[in-house]
Amino acid sequence: MRRYTNWLIGALTIATTLAHYLPSYAQNQNPCCSYRVIHQFRVCLPQGCQPQVFWKWNTQAAAWQIGQTPVINTNNGMAQYPVPSNDTQCASASVGQQPCAVASACASFSVNWLPGTNCVQGQHTTFGRACAFCRRHGANSHAQSYIMIACPQINNAGTILWAPHFEDVVGGECGVQITDPVYVVYRHSDGSVRPQMLFDLRASGLSWISEDTNNDGLPEAARIIRDDRDRPRKGHVTLLRRNAGPGNNEESRLHIRHEDGIVVEAEASGEFAGLPWPNVGDPMPETIEVPAVFALRYEPIDDYTIESLEMGGGGDSGQPVPVEGDLDGNGCVDDADLLIVLFNFGNQGGSGDANNDGIVDDADLLIVLFNFGTGC
Repeated sequence: MRRYTNWLIGALTIATTLAHYLPSYAQNQNPCCSYRVIHQFRVCLPQGCQPQVFWKWNTQAAAWQIGQTPVINTNNGMAQYPVPSNDTQCASASVGQQPCAVASACASFSVNWLPGTNCVQGQHTTFGRACAFCRRHGANSHAQSYIMIACPQINNAGTILWAPHFEDVVGGECGVQITDPVYVVYRHSDGSVRPQMLFDLRASGLSWISEDTNNDGLPEAARIIRDDRDRPRKGHVTLLRRNAGPGNNEESRLHIRHEDGIVVEAEASGEFAGLPWPNVGDPMPETIEVPAVFALRYEPIDDYTIESLEMGGGGDSGQPVPVEGDLDGNGCVDDADLLIVLFNFGNQGGSGDANNDGIVDDADLLIVLFNFGTGC
């Protein structure tokens, strides 16, 4: 223990700055954050095509008390389905009897024939919630879902009608990240695979709300919504759209970011250039009208066949899942974690007990030192 005396003396001299490193972990009035991402789609296939539909899901729920091993439960898989089909898969986790932290993550999909046509229509949804009700607790929810449609006769030009919808509900000290990609996957005659992106949408702190007023499976109106209640006063939406095939390299982009209610980044290019889009320095509107349905066109490429159409998306909410040695739960093993061990050295358990053996000692210090810099 003598070899750590200098560490302890040095740490004591900066005790007044410890509050800068160690958060208070005060219980939040609204300690939950959640997301819901829905994607509706329609794609018409060649006559006589019997499509193969593959659904891949990835859900993870984690809950923990800071300084202890997180409870992490996952539900991942991929399966082939006929048309029509639907399925739902979930994961959940909790710690404490109250419970003190709880998380859930789910993914679901449905697909069916559009009556009287050779078109399939459906949607997939990811949704989750992460809540930390007690001091020094955290939770995380993560869900991703992908639908792959394959057909031997699909190797001709076509269009995917794609309609995003997501709701980002943030409360307390947690954040939400949302993704929404669409790809056409080409296979070369030599066997190599070339995915080409048709659509990508990423967002945090804002919602994209669509309305299907006639219940035909695709919305007629959509808008971006800013709601500062129970959420950080910042957010962004970034959307990239392109066609796939020979000579289709033009990109159209929508991007907006606001901080404290003021637009700090804005772009509307390509087919979106005519939208009434805010400028940098403008107040961030509470509502911005945006396209409801995107027509994503794809074409064959010489020496390539179209292997599949892949549509997916998901969300992530809550605090970062702690790594070994991350005693303050910020996702990074750094000086703050080292100070926690040093200030609690010799105590019977507590916040510096990285290995949960009931005492803060050399073993806990080594855990922090060996993992120093992880996650940073």
